[in-house]
Amino acid sequence: MKPSLELFLMLLVFGLPLSAQTEKPSGKNIAEPHDVTYCELSRNPAAYNRQLVRLTAFVTHGFEDFGLADSSCHTQGFSVWVMYGGNAQSNTMYCCPGEAASKTRPEPLRIDGLEIPLVDDVTFKRFTDLLAKEEDTTVRLTAIGRFFSGENQTVNGQTQWRGFGHLGCCSLFVVQRVESFEPHTRTDLDYTSEAGWYEKEGCKDASVHYKRHVSLQYSDGEVEQAIAEQRKADNGEAAWAFSDPERVALDSLKPYYPDQVPVLRRVNKTPTRYVFRWKKGKDRVIVVVTRPYWLSFHATSKSVVWVSTMIKEAGCD
Repeated sequence: MKPSLELFLMLLVFGLPLSAQTEKPSGKNIAEPHDVTYCELSRNPAAYNRQLVRLTAFVTHGFEDFGLADSSCHTQGFSVWVMYGGNAQSNTMYCCPGEAASKTRPEPLRIDGLEIPLVDDVTFKRFTDLLAKEEDTTVRLTAIGRFFSGENQTVNGQTQWRGFGHLGCCSLFVVQRVESFEPHTRTDLDYTSEAGWYEKEGCKDASVHYKRHVSLQYSDGEVEQAIAEQRKADNGEAAWAFSDPERVALDSLKPYYPDQVPVLRRVNKTPTRYVFRWKKGKDRVIVVVTRPYWLSFHATSKSVVWVSTMIKEAGCD
């Protein structure tokens, strides 16, 4: 039986408010992030200035360090500092003034006149808990945030994007939401960012000359060399690099000391790091060999090679 006219009109009148309340927003007024890679950002930072972006990259965090990095591309004159939106601070010591004094700021973060919010949810809390637990670390994450390119400046003959972070070193990525991150569950990998920088030289009042430092913080070609070493081992050409850290250390010294025969003494050993010293006259040569976490993303299996991530020579009095 057909409904009466009165019933039809009642449904029309009273149904309209209900349909209006349950209608999903069109999304026209909601900013959608640009999906972009770190490498794409590095090629044209100005194109993404002040833009909301979503990216997957490594985050390094430690003393005077809170940055984005990607081992899949070599960047020159481009680094990205990280901050949190909203009222959250990163507890990072750097100059200047840094964010080590308090966990929260009195007002929401504002950059270039833009107030930047933060989704302070369970994922964000777990991410920050990991950074707090590991004072120096590297984490793989996917996040949405606001990117600020800074200015392309020439300092000491080198052109780079600057304006934010430690001593104005970098461009800036302000985290608005951590969508996901990879937990640190492997006990055979070195998650640190410093990669041996702070290992002791073995003598007092030493003048230190750094010969090699393989870290995502720096784009000087050493990362690419480590990836090449991983591929060489994966191909079977240097399979010994999976299991012989001392041989890796000796092999890494050859380009710097071609006519010498180093005698290494192991001074420290963990499942993820070996530290060797060579007494070279009055000087000390320190070699740090690790299995870098980020290198696992370039391996063809779960096996990661030992890499000489730090070589430094200390002039000891």
